[in-house]
Amino acid sequence: MLFYRILFDFKVSGTDKLKKAGDSFILAVNHISYLDPMAVSLSMPFRLKYLPLFYMAYDYLYDILFFYRFVGAVRSNEGKDLDFSCRQLIDILANGGRVVIYPEGSINRGVKMRPRRGISYVAAKSNKLIVPLKIGSNLDGSINNIGGKVIDLLTRKHWIKVVIGEPFKIEDTIGKIPENLKEFRLASEDILRRIETAS
Repeated sequence: MLFYRILFDFKVSGTDKLKKAGDSFILAVNHISYLDPMAVSLSMPFRLKYLPLFYMAYDYLYDILFFYRFVGAVRSNEGKDLDFSCRQLIDILANGGRVVIYPEGSINRGVKMRPRRGISYVAAKSNKLIVPLKIGSNLDGSINNIGGKVIDLLTRKHWIKVVIGEPFKIEDTIGKIPENLKEFRLASEDILRRIETAS
C-alpha cells in the first residue's frame, strides 16, 4: 500500500458492496496491467479477512516462477476441458475461499477481446456470487509492468482507480444457469459488460 501511495494516485470505491457477497465469492476483474493483482489485493477492506485471493496463472509462469504457488496462483491447465481446468477454483470456493478471475484471460492492450467461458463455468458450478471489479488507469500499455517513465512515477502522474460493482448471480446474466458452451460464452460476455459498467 505504501508503494502504491507513493507512486500512484490510487483510489478505491464501492468496498461497501463486498458485504453483500459474504466471505466467499468470485471477483471478476478486467485485466489492463501486470500490476492488477496487487491493485485487486489492496482494494480489499480488512485485508486479513478477504485474503488470500486465488487466481489462475499460465502454466509457463506457474512453472518458472516458483513463488507463484505461494501467493495464490493456481495452474490454468491450458488445453484441458473446463471441468479439469476450473476444478481447483471450484474447490477453493467450496471451502469458503475467494478467487479472482480475469474473463479476458490476458492483459487487454487496447484491442477488444472476447471473454472466456471459465468464469461462467466456475460461477455455475460453485453457486457463488460474482463481484465485478473494474480497474482503470493511465499506465503506459507498452511498459505496463512498470507503469511509465521513472520521472512520471516519482511525480505521481499515473493514477489507478478501482471500482467495485454490485454482486450478482450467474443466472442474472442470461436468465438461467448456463449449461452448455454457447451459454457459458454468452454469460461471460455479460459478466464483462458488468465489469466495464461498474460504478
